[in-house]
Amino acid sequence: RREEALGASEEALRHYRALAEASPDAFLPDLAMALNNLSVDLGEVGRREEALGASEEALRHYRALAEASPDAYLPNLASALNNLSIGLGEVGRREEGLGAVEEAVTIRRALAEASPGLFDANLRNSLEIAAWLRSLPE
Repeated sequence: RREEALGASEEALRHYRALAEASPDAFLPDLAMALNNLSVDLGEVGRREEALGASEEALRHYRALAEASPDAYLPNLASALNNLSIGLGEVGRREEGLGAVEEAVTIRRALAEASPGLFDANLRNSLEIAAWLRSLPE
């Protein structure tokens, strides 16, 4: 039921855009999350270029949030980088995908070192994505 999921994601995004426009401090994190979710749903239905657009916008918001409050948003930034790297790999932009996932690995490695055990699975996930991207043809 991927089309239904996509419809729900698109509706959620419309609401969060309006809320974030009216009150960015309160709703920008929700907008970024909705964009990240939308990118996954778009990719699931084969709309990969649109998925990249949503992923790139989510990443811009998470960069701003992480810059203002790294403790709160670095994990989300790394997740957005992971999603972007997958999308880039799926459209044949392997090297760009590797750049994004390597940034995610750097962030997640630092988080894992600072909080042993808490971010290990996330770090493994980023490393697996990096390995997948490296296995793609150049």
